[in-house]
Amino acid sequence: MWIYKYDDQYIYTPGEEQILNEGEVLPENYTEIPPPVESYIAKYDSRKREWKETASQEYINSLKVKTSPSDLDLLKMQNAFLTKQITQILQEITYLKLREIEITQQLTKWSGSQNISK
Repeated sequence: MWIYKYDDQYIYTPGEEQILNEGEVLPENYTEIPPPVESYIAKYDSRKREWKETASQEYINSLKVKTSPSDLDLLKMQNAFLTKQITQILQEITYLKLREIEITQQLTKWSGSQNISK
């Protein structure tokens, strides 16, 4: 049968599994209870004869592969960014047109007042 090693703190030691033949004595720091398949830091409880997961959720999350956005998602983000830029440019154009009208009106008043005084 297969036996599974744990260290002095009862943490599973991967790669140290052995086969125990019939009639052989179970070595110290080994158990015949297999650790959970999807375990990150398995700790053996020798009283209950079971393994427990001791890794924090933060640690488990840190090991998960971070996927990059798909091509479609990248295009959506780029489209949103460009749409925002176009909106800002259109707002600036509107502001500049209004400013041009104001300056033209002021110049018209100024030139009109210059003609009257002559």
